[in-house]
Amino acid sequence: MRNLLRLPIRSNKQSVFRKYVFSYLLFLCLPIAFGIQQYVQTHEVLTKSATDLSLQILRMSQNTVDRLFIESDNVVSEISDDNNVLSMLLNANSPPTTEQLYNYSLLRSSLNRYVITNKLFEDIFICIANSGMAVSSKTAFNMNDNVVSINGMKLSEWLDEVSKRSTQKQYYSLNNVTIEGKQTSVLAYVSPLPNGVQGKVLGSIIVFIDQRDISSLFQFVVEDGGYAYIQGEQGQFIAPTFTSDQLKNGLALPETLSGKLGSSFEELGGKSMLVSHSRSDQNGWTYIAAQPSSVVLAKADTIKRAILMFAGFTLGLGILAALFLAYRNSKPFSELLNSMSELRSQIEHQLPLLRASVLDRLLKGYYKDEEGAKAALEEAHVQLQGAGYFSISVTANRDDWGAIGYEGMEEVHSFLKDRLEHMLEGFDFLMNMDGNRADLIVAYETTDWEVLRALIRERWAVQADMLQEENGLLLTIGAGRGTALLHELWRSHNEARQALEYHIPTDRGELIWYQERVQDSSYYYYPLDIELKLIQTVKNGDREGLERLMQHLLDVNLQERRLNTVTRRQLQHELQGTLIKLLEQVEASSDSLAELREKALQQAESGETFSPEAWKKVLHTICEHLAHQKKDKYNKTATAILEMTKAQFTDANFSLSGLASYFKLSESFISILFKDHVGENFSDYVERLRLELACGLLKGTDKSIVLISQESGYNSDKTFRRAFKRVYGIQPTSYRESAHS
Repeated sequence: MRNLLRLPIRSNKQSVFRKYVFSYLLFLCLPIAFGIQQYVQTHEVLTKSATDLSLQILRMSQNTVDRLFIESDNVVSEISDDNNVLSMLLNANSPPTTEQLYNYSLLRSSLNRYVITNKLFEDIFICIANSGMAVSSKTAFNMNDNVVSINGMKLSEWLDEVSKRSTQKQYYSLNNVTIEGKQTSVLAYVSPLPNGVQGKVLGSIIVFIDQRDISSLFQFVVEDGGYAYIQGEQGQFIAPTFTSDQLKNGLALPETLSGKLGSSFEELGGKSMLVSHSRSDQNGWTYIAAQPSSVVLAKADTIKRAILMFAGFTLGLGILAALFLAYRNSKPFSELLNSMSELRSQIEHQLPLLRASVLDRLLKGYYKDEEGAKAALEEAHVQLQGAGYFSISVTANRDDWGAIGYEGMEEVHSFLKDRLEHMLEGFDFLMNMDGNRADLIVAYETTDWEVLRALIRERWAVQADMLQEENGLLLTIGAGRGTALLHELWRSHNEARQALEYHIPTDRGELIWYQERVQDSSYYYYPLDIELKLIQTVKNGDREGLERLMQHLLDVNLQERRLNTVTRRQLQHELQGTLIKLLEQVEASSDSLAELREKALQQAESGETFSPEAWKKVLHTICEHLAHQKKDKYNKTATAILEMTKAQFTDANFSLSGLASYFKLSESFISILFKDHVGENFSDYVERLRLELACGLLKGTDKSIVLISQESGYNSDKTFRRAFKRVYGIQPTSYRESAHS
């Protein structure tokens, strides 16, 4: 049946368990995410610290070399300014005299003193152009001899080559130097003599510095696969720590990076390297050092491994804890779900009774408005979707009914229900069967009423024939007119019942529409349920409901039916009888009602009748009186509730449930009554009274916040502070300070 809504299916035990596990794991991810964030920050700090340290050490090595060059320049300047050296240069002969040889020995002693005082000096040579002699700290020799060989050239040949390139002070990186048979790599500082000369060069001073001593300054990077070197202004390598094979394999710094200063991570020779660059302001040389990233970031990697191990351990332990807690916490919910499942089964078992009750109330006009009717259907899990609704009443009889009684009625109900569902296929409907009678509410979408009637008639003809052939049932169906409102369905139901009165028992499968029935003047319309509804409507003081009900009665009897004089008089007697019944049930609390009762009784005894118009007017009078009486009663109750609220709002235990218990009314009724009488909700009103009292105490007294909260009706100062902040936007202390200022 399309009208029934299925009850919501709750999650099973496994679903609850999975949700708990997911929530716990999500919560577990928070500290792990925080740990990852801390690791990233730590890694960045350690990386920056490593790069800064590498650059700092490189610059310390650079400063050492720069001081060496300054010292070399000072030594050269000191020797150049020595008068004995100048005299020796000017008076040199070839071959040297005995006196000159003696002076050479004195010069060796002086040069030896310079070499001893500077450990980085390999040796110092003074080359004399006029005599072709060279004097070092160890010996004096002819420059054309093979005592010193540079790149396969004699010392004299190399000096001639150097002088052609420049007559200024220059540094030369020499990788193939032989001094007295010993091969080495040196850095040669060459200065012309005399110092700063612009004309003829009388000689040269050469300071040899062992490149291995300079390379040792970069020992911190050479270990563990690192390397370092100095790059001259012409791009030459000075004191490199790498071999030619390493250079070929791409371990040296590419020229594209040589101009960068600072530290950066580069990919060199397929390895990630931390490369530090620094340039000397003294001579423009670039100092470069490279270390494997794995070595530089060893400490960060150690921390990374520790964090990963801790995170893995924490995650594993957390997953086990999550599974345990999820199982433990989901167990009560699983038991609750089982209980809810049992409850759902019970509710589903009771749903037919609930739907039958809702259907009965709809057809009897119990609901006063559309909202109440729809809410009742929703509570019964019934869905009726359509632009309008109409009612159907079906009676079923059988030829041998009297013989079999009601035995086999369930089988008849099942078959009849199946046929009705086929007839109403495509419609939302609600049906209730009682004995040999079925009442239905049908929702429809079409706005063409004639098309709808033709469709229902065609379908019913097929189903009625099948019922008679298979079960021998004699069926009659009556259908009322459509209405757009659910709470007005009682009219369609009464019309369907009236339509059944016009069937002929011998006819089979007859479908009678109310508007198609014969308008017979021998019957008036005033069923018992309409009379009971009329009396109850007046007693409830429902003016609008009374007007609709009376108008319905008068329209049916005075306009749709052609009543003759006798029938019309019978209807008036019925209406007069209803009035007397009503007056007997209503307390005569006023003279006007007592007078109406006496008049009605006298007219009944004398045979006189009220006209429909007079009857309608009297019912309106009674309804108005009862409505005012009801309103006065409600006003007195509302006033008493308001007075009690004003008197007891400072009691922290004062509540809506306490009022309901005192006045013996439901909480919902008191809440609605309070809102109608005061204009705001009970809780809002009580909170306003309490906070207004608190404001007065804050401004006019020096009492503590705790004491003021208690005197204002709050259980704790925290609750009071939250309420005060929510309403006024500031804390009570700030309010007091601003009031005093």
